[in-house]
Amino acid sequence: MTDLTMAKAILAQLGGERFVMMTGATSFIGSADSLTFKLGSNPKRVTHVRVTLTPDGLYDMTFFRTGKGPQSHDGVHREMLQEVFGANTGLYTTLQASAKSRQQWSDRPKRIGVDPR
Repeated sequence: MTDLTMAKAILAQLGGERFVMMTGATSFIGSADSLTFKLGSNPKRVTHVRVTLTPDGLYDMTFFRTGKGPQSHDGVHREMLQEVFGANTGLYTTLQASAKSRQQWSDRPKRIGVDPR
């Protein structure tokens, strides 16, 4: 039987249950040093993600897309897991990131003289 301690720790570092709710991640598969899961629809069409803990304490993240080769990011620090995930999937992992995006859109210049209807 495989020890899933590290897989559970990886999920916790990604954001735990909040991460699962925000991204729609399903079909989790854990091993002694990695976590793989499936994603639903997302802007960058990523189907699966694998996060692996390396011997030096960093993470390797691999993003799989249908019809394309996997895209790998090696040597990711724990604090950067959510940011790398978001950049490669287009999915928010926290409500704070979502709020920042809305703020950026609201700061854009408005067109004058256009009926907003």
